[in-house]
Amino acid sequence: MTALSPGLILAILIVLIGAQAARVIAPNRAPYMWTIVLAVIGFLAGEIAALSPHLSGPAVGVIHPLPDVIVIAALEAAGSLVTARPQRS
Repeated sequence: MTALSPGLILAILIVLIGAQAARVIAPNRAPYMWTIVLAVIGFLAGEIAALSPHLSGPAVGVIHPLPDVIVIAALEAAGSLVTARPQRS
């Protein structure tokens, strides 16, 4: 069995925690798979933003958690607004 890289494990944890946090804050806003997809996109966008020397923030190994969390939170908020189910009155 091949061992996983610590950076990959940390990346998976950041994505799963970001998706779960969005589900706790707004449980009925979007389907869970949409939340996971937004968290993955947010993580990748955060890592791309971290390539800039001005936006990198502190690194934990090869992962930059601060930009990742910020971009994941922004995408989850935008995604919950876009996919909001109409409220019944």
